[in-house]
Amino acid sequence: MACLRRHHHRQRSLLERLPSEILWHIFSFASPRERCAARTVSRQLYRICSHPKFWQSVALTHASLWQLDELRHILTPHLQHIRSLSVQGVRDETLRFLLNHCPNLQELSVHRWRTLSDHALQLDKEHLGLRSFALHGDNTPYTAIDANSLAQLLLRLPNLQILAMVAHAHVHIPTLLKAIQKKPPLALRAITLPVYHHEQQYDGVAISSQYGEQLLETCPRLEQVFFVPNMGVYYHSDSSKLNPVLVHHRRILIEEEQSRA
Repeated sequence: MACLRRHHHRQRSLLERLPSEILWHIFSFASPRERCAARTVSRQLYRICSHPKFWQSVALTHASLWQLDELRHILTPHLQHIRSLSVQGVRDETLRFLLNHCPNLQELSVHRWRTLSDHALQLDKEHLGLRSFALHGDNTPYTAIDANSLAQLLLRLPNLQILAMVAHAHVHIPTLLKAIQKKPPLALRAITLPVYHHEQQYDGVAISSQYGEQLLETCPRLEQVFFVPNMGVYYHSDSSKLNPVLVHHRRILIEEEQSRA
């Protein structure tokens, strides 16, 4: 897209001769960063590249980590349109910006960071639209998000149905339970949490039974509870081999491979 700026006049006359249907098809394959560059070339491209349909489902990738100014430049004109967002390479400030400035966001999937702390999850006010929120560490060194931070997040996301956190982190389940018992998340249907002790024992209690049952009893609509091993234990291994224990409708189900083992 950089050539569009370097050869502005020549490229503009060429593009303006193309039917809008062709331009629409071309830019359906463009990345958000490329559409952002193209929308400055001409009024016609601005109308096409700024169409809400292109910004309802957004995938943001970065070779390193997103700078907040760059992210703002790309997304600010379209924040109201975003419904589904997948982002790779985040910092605390970028994730916090997305949570606080995409009012109609329903699905958020976050991948790859160097460090991520509870500051990333601080919401200025309730976000009523978010239904699904997933944090995928992908061999991330560490995630400094604790049980109290997750509880505060659930309070700010009253309509959240799915929360998944697969990362090198330690979520203390008893602390989470204590924090949400006074005001349980009413919409939550499925939750995935990392646990430090990966051998189904947690503070001397079988995590697959007592804590899973307590979560189900606390959250009235909760149907599925997944506990996954702390990814730090498997930092150099295949994360697809992480076999979660699933508590479903107050029945403990273990994957077939684990049962055979």
